[in-house]
Amino acid sequence: MEIICPICKKKFVYKGGKSHFDRNKNHYCSRKCQNIIHGLSRRKNQTKEYKIWCSAKKRAKLNKIRFNLFPEDIPKVPKYCPILGIELKSNNISSPLDSSPSLDKIFPKKGYVKGNVRIISNRANRIKSDATLKELILILKDARKIYEKI
Repeated sequence: MEIICPICKKKFVYKGGKSHFDRNKNHYCSRKCQNIIHGLSRRKNQTKEYKIWCSAKKRAKLNKIRFNLFPEDIPKVPKYCPILGIELKSNNISSPLDSSPSLDKIFPKKGYVKGNVRIISNRANRIKSDATLKELILILKDARKIYEKI
């Protein structure tokens, strides 16, 4: 039987079995699409962006922040932080490094909504609390760019 995957909209031949089926009787073309709907971010084949989305979704729920993003709404992780210019590197330990990619709400009161998020370094995201003068100048330059577009 030919079915359309509800996630990626690809047509595929459904042959039965648990790997393509969930409790709501939806069928997926692959485990990857099934994992997206079920939030299985701990698998080795998940992208950085998907893991960032899962973490943001949990934070939003915990802190009662507006959230209406889908995994594909998370921007690609750039090689360098657009604010501080440092190279973004993922780490394998539980706590983030200054150079870890971090999801930034451009206007915090709007929450995690499409068009209001970007990927910056963890340091740039925390900078409001303990910044040096040089870092604040870089933040100011970035803020000017954003507000000039409005």
